[in-house]
Amino acid sequence: MKLEAGQVAVVTGAANGIGVALAAALAGRGVRVAMADVDTAALTKTASDLGDQVIAVPTDVADIDQVRALADRALAEFGRLDLVVNNAGTSAGGPSWEVAPADWDRVWSVNVGGVVNGIRVFVPHLIAAGRGHIVNVASLAGLTVGLFGAPYAASKAAIISISESLRGELDLVAPEVGVSAICPGPVDTRMFRGLAELAAPPEGAAAESPLPAEVMAKLAPMMEAITEMAEEALPTARAAEIILDAVESGKLYETTHPTMAVAARERIDTILESFGTPARAS
Repeated sequence: MKLEAGQVAVVTGAANGIGVALAAALAGRGVRVAMADVDTAALTKTASDLGDQVIAVPTDVADIDQVRALADRALAEFGRLDLVVNNAGTSAGGPSWEVAPADWDRVWSVNVGGVVNGIRVFVPHLIAAGRGHIVNVASLAGLTVGLFGAPYAASKAAIISISESLRGELDLVAPEVGVSAICPGPVDTRMFRGLAELAAPPEGAAAESPLPAEVMAKLAPMMEAITEMAEEALPTARAAEIILDAVESGKLYETTHPTMAVAARERIDTILESFGTPARAS
């Protein structure tokens, strides 16, 4: 789908990080944007900074009635819908058996439920219009092993699967509506900075971890890898460019870090070998 001035985009999780960068990039192309987030203060300020072609719609994507209200507001203000970016997300960590049920529910309701609600509400509008694109922001964590981050990794794996199903369904019903599953690697967002600071606390700061010291010692190689990843974290503006390029080229899958995505191939090879299927030669 070619992005053009006068089109309308809805971006969730738009009060910070990749969401803000996407809204700014779209507005810079003359696309009108409905920004959604639960952080009303940050959302309102950002929308105001981006100009009068951007509106702030406080929305909890886990609540389908609020997502319906978001669609109604966007249509009332702008009269059409072209691009929907299901970007809202949250995280929880710790040993899988110790993550509180409420934390599992929160991550699942936002990360997965938010995407499902976005699909349920917006896809019928795009099908009726005979045009448009849905972007679901997943993560490389959904393609690799998420130690001590199972809720997040599992939710992102679900988003990839949902996106694949949606693409196949729309190929049959409305091939003019595109779908992209975005799998970012490290991007300089508030969420990733928190993880990086856990791995390497700022000088003078006390390390705070939900894990015992002896477990953290065993995880030293993983913490070192996260620290190295932080050095490769992309600016949010660059991540937004990659996502919008995927929309315009109609790509189902995209990542910000192709070299890191090799870990996904290694995982699949391990699974196939366990099944007795020879791994593909590299």
